[in-house]
Amino acid sequence: MKSSGFVAAGVLAIGLSSVLAPAAAAQDFGSFGQYQPCSNQFRLPWEPDTPTKNVVLSPFGTADMHCASWHGVTEIYQIDPWGNKHRINRAQIVVPLPFFVWNPATF
Repeated sequence: MKSSGFVAAGVLAIGLSSVLAPAAAAQDFGSFGQYQPCSNQFRLPWEPDTPTKNVVLSPFGTADMHCASWHGVTEIYQIDPWGNKHRINRAQIVVPLPFFVWNPATF
């Protein structure tokens, strides 16, 4: 009987804490604004080295890439031939220039 009282008190405490807890406020990431075509800022790994172009590894090459930046954070996506958007993620490797990789998931 005593343990069922502890269980009931625990359930009540959890229930009240979820109701009375303040709403989670996610930090606003901000508006990236307008995405601009940026295919000219990228090159494929086997193309001649250009110090001002970032390397991207994508089955669609550097076609139809779009970029937007906000507070030093850059978002990149690529449109495939069927009109699907694929995120281009920065690889977590150490190289002189950023290395970007195509993500097969669409959004």
